[in-house]
Amino acid sequence: MAEKAVRPSFDEALAVIWRAIAPPGTESVAVDDAFGRVTATALRARRDVPRFPVSAMDGYALQSADSLSASTAAPVALRLVGPVFAGHSPAPLMSGTAAPIATGAPLPPGADAVLVRERAELVDGQLLVRNAVEPQKNVRQTGEDMIAGAEIMRSGTVLTPHAIGALAAFGIDRLDVWLRPRIGLISTGSELSGIGQATTDAGLIDSNAPMIAACARALGLPCAFLGRALDQSEAIDLLLDGASAADIVISTGGVSAGDLDLVRRRLEARGAEILLHGVRMRPGKPILFARLADGRPYFGLPGNPVAALTGFRFFVVHALRRMLGLAPEEGEHVTCNVEARPDCTLLLRGRYTSDPSRIDCGLDQRSHVLSSTLLADCWVRLGEGGAIAEAFPVVARL
Repeated sequence: MAEKAVRPSFDEALAVIWRAIAPPGTESVAVDDAFGRVTATALRARRDVPRFPVSAMDGYALQSADSLSASTAAPVALRLVGPVFAGHSPAPLMSGTAAPIATGAPLPPGADAVLVRERAELVDGQLLVRNAVEPQKNVRQTGEDMIAGAEIMRSGTVLTPHAIGALAAFGIDRLDVWLRPRIGLISTGSELSGIGQATTDAGLIDSNAPMIAACARALGLPCAFLGRALDQSEAIDLLLDGASAADIVISTGGVSAGDLDLVRRRLEARGAEILLHGVRMRPGKPILFARLADGRPYFGLPGNPVAALTGFRFFVVHALRRMLGLAPEEGEHVTCNVEARPDCTLLLRGRYTSDPSRIDCGLDQRSHVLSSTLLADCWVRLGEGGAIAEAFPVVARL
């Protein structure tokens, strides 16, 4: 009898996946259409911000030298000239004069300070200054926010709403981002029916497909549900044929050791290379990872719903981060009330306690009990032996 193959550890499986996957390519997008995308190159500012000295307050632009002798008893009187607004190109400011100025308006040539409106005293068309105004008071300097040519962000940055605003302000109108991987999703199992469809007495509602599709949408990635396959070779082949447009293919069910677990056999019959089948982890031990004949990655997730969920959360997300040019996800070191196993990584549903470094993992951890995920607010990855426990968000984010 042939010796049974030793399953890889959780960390070894992550390493296999990382080595097997490369980003699918890049595209150029407009900055106002780049939310949630991942930068494929480092980005540098194309302009100084501000591009010229501007007023930081509503007030009066003046020459600070005119105010040096000002005092409460002997104020300096400055003649008011035309106001300056944002977007205007002001005329030079002469000594002995002051110009009303709006926040963000360019400082007139010759002016070097702004007296705030709240401290202004106006009498007969003149500004009375009773205290000396320091040079550059209430003035935003050229390049104070950003200097042209400075690096704004590195490659591999997920673009948030405030990042979009910063890029636009700093002169970026288009940028290169990694292509979003297109996900193709398949369910297997003759017992499965869609939501709202009639089932036999022994039938089951397919909860995995909408759950995994929602996981993909939470990452901002397109996911096409390709259908449910009966436990028949022809049915599985038909759906695999329909997955040609996907950059990564995911199936649920059919990867254990039963007579009707046909996914591995069908993949091998089609020329796929099986890189992983079984990992020292719970739940999700029978997870499968393969490279299709055309090089695309394939994940066969177990059919038990929590096992499918953990397979996506930790392995598929790992692969997607690689495809998007991101670094591997890192958890937060914590302690939990579950004892580690010497030969298996545990993926536990947890709840935060009053001590943020300690997680309560007293929920029902069985792989078919999906209801306990509703009570969890984190995942805990507890490595083999005495490894450190790490907490991860319930829903993955890029």
